[in-house]
Amino acid sequence: MKNKNKGFTLVELLAVITVLGILTMIAVPNVLSTINNNKKNSFLMDAKRMVAKANELIASNKDDRNLAKSSGKTYAFADLNQKDEFPNDADGGSFDLNNTYVKVTFSNNSFKYCIKVVGSKRSIKDKTTSNCIDSSNLTGIEVVVDN
Repeated sequence: MKNKNKGFTLVELLAVITVLGILTMIAVPNVLSTINNNKKNSFLMDAKRMVAKANELIASNKDDRNLAKSSGKTYAFADLNQKDEFPNDADGGSFDLNNTYVKVTFSNNSFKYCIKVVGSKRSIKDKTTSNCIDSSNLTGIEVVVDN
């Protein structure tokens, strides 16, 4: 008589489950790391866009430009987000309205942009020397991000 039982043995099923478990242990940390890096990059991109928006506001307003040249002009988050350009931070929360700003000053014949961005889970620390950048190098923002 022929054996009509079709299917997998218990050993075969355990082997497949073990292999899937090992693959999961390898894949999940890599996926989580990739997601975190993408959120960090998105947060940094928002900061760069805020600096670009401040640059646009300074360029279009003579009074702001003169104030930046004399004592500095600070753009609060509400000033930067007039057209709801930053609805959520990278983590899906909101930016802190009171602690997110770009301060524009003038020295050495160029504008400097000092940024402080506080999101729901991440922030860019306000360290004047490391977060102030030349208007000629808006893409070169170097910031410290807390996860």
